[in-house]
Amino acid sequence: MGLTNSQLDQVMREYDRRQLADQADQTARIRYAMEKVPGLRELDQAVSDLSVERSRALLGDRTEDAARLAQQLKDLKEQKAVLLASAGLPADFMNKHYTCPDCRDTGYIEGQKCRCLKQAIVDFLFAQYPIRDQLSKENFDTFSFDYFDTDRRDPVSGKTSLENMRKVYETCREFADSFIPGRKNLLFTGPAGAGKTFLSNCIADALIRQGFSVVYLPAGRLFETLADATFERTDASKDSYSYILESDLLIIDDLGAEMNNSFINSQLFFCLNERNLRKRSTLISTNLTLNQMRDNYTERVTSRLVEQYVICHFFNSDIRVKKRLQGVVS
Repeated sequence: MGLTNSQLDQVMREYDRRQLADQADQTARIRYAMEKVPGLRELDQAVSDLSVERSRALLGDRTEDAARLAQQLKDLKEQKAVLLASAGLPADFMNKHYTCPDCRDTGYIEGQKCRCLKQAIVDFLFAQYPIRDQLSKENFDTFSFDYFDTDRRDPVSGKTSLENMRKVYETCREFADSFIPGRKNLLFTGPAGAGKTFLSNCIADALIRQGFSVVYLPAGRLFETLADATFERTDASKDSYSYILESDLLIIDDLGAEMNNSFINSQLFFCLNERNLRKRSTLISTNLTLNQMRDNYTERVTSRLVEQYVICHFFNSDIRVKKRLQGVVS
């Protein structure tokens, strides 16, 4: 799943910026701590000198000296932590604080792309559909049950919209909290404005924060990308195609809104089947009922969804209308 060299350079420039910011932040933290905590500068210098001495002992194969110095170094670091705590500062205050502690903002772990770099590449490839800004407003922390009806009941389950949404929310939260690529897939069905996109964003936000790669595309754009990869075969289209198939989670929003034809039917089945074989998870949201999906797509697509997806049915009066009536800006 490679980018062209120029594209990768663009992505990696952000990591260069992060590392410079990490260094500047650490320098500022050290300066602040030295000025605020009496005796810290001398103790920090002693730790530095002792570390050099221990390194020399190790290089000189002086095992006993190295062990003695290691214990002294441990004692000094504990004293340093006590001094910092006395000023209300954490023990790691003078360390570098990374955006991604796993790769220390290099993008790589032992020569392999870190999850954060994989997601950065996904964001780069699908920059025309950025969701980061939306995720800051639509996530599990901002989700509210206030807009779901308590008087409307589903004729099949007998549940009110609120009762149904509490169950759907639990399903989505469990999916995100215990996510393993390929373990589960989700299918959201229901009318527009019932909360499908909001909960899709909640899951996307939670997984990106955990370091999983997420591709979020409207169905129309998904099929455009698949068509580009099939017929144009440019480097960019091939990269996008690869990430659609390889991302830990692919979210297909508003399936059924696209212009349907035999190509779309075949590509949808291939995409879902290929991701299943590669043990990758997929979340699909649609305004269509299962019967309408059976009419729009092939029987094998619909049966695949019924067999391999956890189906979450949404029903409620349009939440967006309710928010506008209450003056809530979303």
